[in-house]
Amino acid sequence: MRSLLSLLLVLLCACTAMAAEPAPPPDGYRIGPSDVIRIQVFGEDDLTVEGKVTGDGKINYPLLGALQVNGWTIEELQQELTARLASGYVRLPKVSVSIVRHRNFYVSGEVKTPGGYPYEEGLTAQKALSIAGGFTEKADKQGFKVTRLTHGRVETLAIGPDDVIQPNDSIVVTEGQRFYVSGEVKTPGRYFYEKGLTVQKAISMAGGVTEKAEKREIKVTRVARGLVETFRAEPELAVLPDDIIMIEPLIHKFYASGEVKTPGGYPYKDGLTVHKAIAMAGGLTEKAERDEFRVLRRTHGQEETLPVKLETLLLHDDIIVVAEGQRFYVSGEVKTPGRYLYEKGLTVHKAISMAGGVTEKAEKGEIRMTRLAGGRTETTAVDLNAPVLPDDFVIVERLQKIYVDGEVKKPGDYPYEKGITVHKVITMAGGFTDKASESRTKVLRVIDGQEQSVRIKLEDIVLPEDIIVVPRRFF
Repeated sequence: MRSLLSLLLVLLCACTAMAAEPAPPPDGYRIGPSDVIRIQVFGEDDLTVEGKVTGDGKINYPLLGALQVNGWTIEELQQELTARLASGYVRLPKVSVSIVRHRNFYVSGEVKTPGGYPYEEGLTAQKALSIAGGFTEKADKQGFKVTRLTHGRVETLAIGPDDVIQPNDSIVVTEGQRFYVSGEVKTPGRYFYEKGLTVQKAISMAGGVTEKAEKREIKVTRVARGLVETFRAEPELAVLPDDIIMIEPLIHKFYASGEVKTPGGYPYKDGLTVHKAIAMAGGLTEKAERDEFRVLRRTHGQEETLPVKLETLLLHDDIIVVAEGQRFYVSGEVKTPGRYLYEKGLTVHKAISMAGGVTEKAEKGEIRMTRLAGGRTETTAVDLNAPVLPDDFVIVERLQKIYVDGEVKKPGDYPYEKGITVHKVITMAGGFTDKASESRTKVLRVIDGQEQSVRIKLEDIVLPEDIIVVPRRFF
């Protein structure tokens, strides 16, 4: 009777011990550092131990000393222990090996409490993330990855929330890609990007547009190839990560184009005149036509061009067009040669005044004008009262001179006149001296690029830049 009670007590203890043991690890699980394992030999209490695998993969066991268990499966370790105990230590040993506590799994990245946590049998990625405090606001909730050692090689795998993880797995939660919606939407801010997102859906995620929104004016700012660009977008446009979608406020505008300093669109207000609108656009440029302005205006669905004055009132969406003004040109002996804005009633005299007036070297009596007429260019001499037309060239000639040297009373330079004779030039120079050799008077003149000496008579015509030389008599 006592033997029967003893047998029942042993069976009861064995059942209790088996019930307390954790579930077996997954098939193929290999023991590693930080695992806590339990080795039980039935009927041999001294050989039943529980311990943590050291960093070098060992565990101390009675009789056998330090055992290298790293990389062994439960079955392999049981067989090894059975064989070694049977060889001189225990007769017919019955060995059971179990995992009391697995080594850690790890969670990093965008979770609230990253770190290492004890592994639990059947642990899913979703539960592991919950143990780590769950996602941060920046986390990409659509997908995450696990780094796992498989057959001695480290692999990075994409996993889903319901996938089972293994001990030593490292779950990495990356920061989610975002896009931004700003301006006239009900809930501007940053939103998670998802594939296939359109501008229209992005605006819906931001609560839709407000009553103040300009529904036709949607802009997207995007970084492409290192450059930031902003462009108008249609609702069907595909959104990319980091795009900034801007809903412009509804503002009536007018537009200034052409020869204004800052072309573009500007806020419209009732009572706005052409003059004030041009001022808002920075004023006219130097090239602008100042007498005539035009406005492009849509009336009854059709666009028309209207001549306007500075005091004309604008309507919203009007486009002011400032054309480049007509020009004329002044060159030659004026203080500021160049191109000038043409105005009606312009004369040669006023044109020269606009160019700063003539210089000291100017030939005041010789003004020429070059004009394109009938497809041909004509150059004519004009007086100060002659009218100037657009694209005319007013040319103030340089004062030409003649020079007298030698035996005259007043050697020097004198203004050239057409048809002037040697006799008149010498008279302008005070006449011959008593020592002059009148018959040997000559002219130094540039002919074909070379200076030559030419014998002349008093009645001969002098040319510009001639040098009249009167030699001295020898007796």
